[in-house]
Amino acid sequence: IRRTSKMTEVHVAIYDLSNGMAKGLSAQFLGPQHAIDIIPHTAIVAFGKEYFFGQGIEWCHPQEFRMTRGIHPIDIQSLGHTSCSQSEFEAWCRMQGQNGRFSATSYDLLSRNCNNFTEEAAREGLRLGRGIPSWILEVPQRFLSSPLGTMVRPMLEQMQLTNSAPTNVSHQMNDAQSYTPSATPAVAAAAANPWADIPENPPAPKESNDTSSAGTPFLDKQTALLSTDTGVVKICLDRLN
Repeated sequence: IRRTSKMTEVHVAIYDLSNGMAKGLSAQFLGPQHAIDIIPHTAIVAFGKEYFFGQGIEWCHPQEFRMTRGIHPIDIQSLGHTSCSQSEFEAWCRMQGQNGRFSATSYDLLSRNCNNFTEEAAREGLRLGRGIPSWILEVPQRFLSSPLGTMVRPMLEQMQLTNSAPTNVSHQMNDAQSYTPSATPAVAAAAANPWADIPENPPAPKESNDTSSAGTPFLDKQTALLSTDTGVVKICLDRLN
């Protein structure tokens, strides 16, 4: 009897951490040739869960991630189908935490971030033939090649991204325990359709001259910033002038 492996479809969820602000402001600060449309965060969506890298490799129901972080994907793309099982993939994730490749302390904003994890998870962990869109991986270098990026790179290299939202497996990574999220009925029902919360006809943004209320929900939650010394901003502006 010939047995065939069960194939699971894998998606990449793409978020904009700037909440639309990068597209409008990046050309002004970085120059037109270095402008970026979004500040991307990506995650693997498979087996009814969302896998991402922040405080170590974490996973939970897609709706739980979006509700606790206050962001929603701007796009979800299929990466194909994998014969890798859920247990095999999660074992791979734990191994990356244990060997330090994607541990709670190895996050690097420029070279080992959430997008680097998603790329490796797709190609190595899930053994897919494709990874995430290449332009996403090129965003850090695009920023760093700008005049402003060159000036602030030393400060960026000292940044450690942390998040105050709930996490799941980063604190369990050393004991290699499986994580079974506790989901509300609404979250569990939506897990099988991770892009169900993307509105079919999203409302057009309201134009306003008032920028005081503009916010970036995900970034606003970050607790570790570059510095409390606001004089750095003046130095950067003086050099640009």
